[in-house]
Amino acid sequence: MLKIRRPQIEALANLSRRRFIASAIVHLRDAHPERWAEAPDDVTGAWVERRVARGLELGLVEEVSLLRHLEVASQFDERFADSDDAIGVLHNLEELQSWPEPMDLLASLYGSPAET
Repeated sequence: MLKIRRPQIEALANLSRRRFIASAIVHLRDAHPERWAEAPDDVTGAWVERRVARGLELGLVEEVSLLRHLEVASQFDERFADSDDAIGVLHNLEELQSWPEPMDLLASLYGSPAET
């Protein structure tokens, strides 16, 4: 019987997270070069790490949701990316399959005046 011990599981999870962070950095530099092309690796990496941690706190667990969360925070602002409006869209995996249409919706929400 094969036994996988806790340190092995943690090592695999850490490897997966590092790979996701690295691919997210590349993606952001490609998607938003005006913001990230010249940013140092450590600055971009720290921002991505922080935003991924925040996305997880907000219940985003799918890689596609986390990646889109990074895009929203990068293009608009972090407060909007954490808003109920943005998170509602980012939790809808079916809708995320039709990207960039959800980003267009988020852009219209971001540009709308806040209701009081």
